[in-house]
Amino acid sequence: MPTNAVQRGILYMAVYSVLQALTWGLVRYLGEDMSTASIFFFRNLIGLMTILPLFMREGPALFKTTKFALHGLRAAVAFIGGFAVFYAVAHAPLASVISITFAAPIFASLFAMMVFGEGITMHRVLVLAAGFVGVIMVLRPSFDIEFGGMVGAVIATIATAAAFLSVKRLSLTERSQTVVAYPFLLILPLSALLAYFDWTSPRWQQMPVVVLMGLGISAAQYCLVKAFSLADASAVLPIDFLRLIVAGVLGYFFFGDAIDTEVFVGAAVILAVTIYSARKEKEKAAQAAELADVKP
Repeated sequence: MPTNAVQRGILYMAVYSVLQALTWGLVRYLGEDMSTASIFFFRNLIGLMTILPLFMREGPALFKTTKFALHGLRAAVAFIGGFAVFYAVAHAPLASVISITFAAPIFASLFAMMVFGEGITMHRVLVLAAGFVGVIMVLRPSFDIEFGGMVGAVIATIATAAAFLSVKRLSLTERSQTVVAYPFLLILPLSALLAYFDWTSPRWQQMPVVVLMGLGISAAQYCLVKAFSLADASAVLPIDFLRLIVAGVLGYFFFGDAIDTEVFVGAAVILAVTIYSARKEKEKAAQAAELADVKP
C-alpha cells in the first residue's frame, strides 16, 4: 500500500478520534438536561439529513436490495448499540466508556467464530483472553462509579461487534451507499417512537449544540471509513488511543471525571490486543492469497 495513502489514513483516523471524543462530550453535556432518547432521535434525524443529497442523486435506487432482512438486522443492532452508547456517555466517565468500546473488534472475532464458523486458532484464543482481561480492568473501578452507564457501554460494544459482522456480509453483495443509507432510514422511526415516551425539548440555546453533535458524529464516521479504506487496520488503530486521551481531558476538566490509571492501562491492553489481532489476520490473508496463486 502506498506510503502517502497510509499517511492519509492515519490523518483521517486522528481526525476521527478527536471528533468522536468531542461529540461524545457534547452528548454528555446535553445529557445533563435532555433525555437520552431525545438526544438519540436528533442524532438520527440529522444523520438522515446528511444522506439526502445522495438520495436526490440516486432516487429510490439507493435502497434497492435483495438483503433487506440483513439490513434490518444491521439497523436493529445499530439502534441498540447507538442508544446504549448515548446512555453510557451521558451517565458514566467518558474515558471508561471509550475504553470499553475498544473491545468491539474482539467481540466481533468471537461472534465470527460462533456464528460464521471461522476457525478457532491459538492466536485468536489468546486475543480473546487478553482482551477480556483488559475489559475487566476497565470495568472494575468504573462499576463503582456508575453501574448503569457501564452496562450500557458493554451492550453498545457487543452491538457494535454484531454491526461489524453484518456490514462485512452486506459488503459482499451490496453497494457501500446502500449499506450506509439503510440504517438511518430504519432507525429514525424507532428512535422517534422511543423519544415520544421520554421526550425532552432542547432549549433554544442548546440547538446549535444538538446540530453540532449530529454533524460531528456523521463527520467522524466518514473519517473512520476513509481511514480504513486508505490503510490497513493495523496501521491506523494505534492512533485511536488519541480518542481516549481527548475524552479523559474533557471528562476531567469539564465534567469532573477522575483520571483512573487502571482504566487507561486496561484500554491500552484492549487496543494492543486489537492491533495484534489485525496484524495476524492480515498475515493470514496474505498467506492464503499466496497459496491461491501457486495452485495450478
